[in-house]
Amino acid sequence: MAVVLHTTVGDLPVLLHYQTCPLASFNFLALCASGYYDGCTFYRHYPGILLQTGDPTNTGKGGESIFAKLPPLVNAADGSEGGDAVSVEAVSVAAAGILAGRYFHDEGFGLTTHAQRGTLSMAHKGAKTDTNASQFFITTSPQPSFDGVYTAFGVVDMNGAYSASEAAVVAVVANSTEGEVVGNFSAMAGTEAVGDVALKCGDAVLRALEAASAKVDPKNFVHLESRTRITSATVLYNPFAEGKMKL
Repeated sequence: MAVVLHTTVGDLPVLLHYQTCPLASFNFLALCASGYYDGCTFYRHYPGILLQTGDPTNTGKGGESIFAKLPPLVNAADGSEGGDAVSVEAVSVAAAGILAGRYFHDEGFGLTTHAQRGTLSMAHKGAKTDTNASQFFITTSPQPSFDGVYTAFGVVDMNGAYSASEAAVVAVVANSTEGEVVGNFSAMAGTEAVGDVALKCGDAVLRALEAASAKVDPKNFVHLESRTRITSATVLYNPFAEGKMKL
């Protein structure tokens, strides 16, 4: 498990495709850890297709990648931008295909897909390729036509539920019946009870997000009520921060 997105309707556990989408994974983890997504609404909802979020302005026009914080290419001789000589930092990130700026390029095409409900994918600026920043969407049904167009960098753990007391994600038996025991938890219809606290699995939270975002403007599918949002994020595992992966 990589990240838990805490929302106004429950906790959404997320798995990331580190190896196939390292840029998107690095960007998402860094933005989550910095609190960048806190308060971002699920401002757009295409019913039966996707929910979109990740814009701190909540207008659909904002957001930038963590790579916007990188230093620009600097001429080592006179300190001016440009030139043949560049800073060590710029060389290292440029070698990984990254340039300082608001966007980063698409990746994972042919390796990751939108074949399942709950896929996390980077949103583009309009129809322009390689314009990944901070905004992303979660599919609410399989969308194979998105393959090769958008970077599918993660997926909701549909059968996982986040336990704050355990600081971990625990397994939930889907469609379980009352009284069935899973480990030390009792499960019922996609939920688990820890003491007096009921935990909802990823699928249940995604369904709750869909229901809470049902009212949209039919012209642009913008959510008419902005109360459904990400409240915070918890990073459970970051291979880049732990030195197990490099860009």
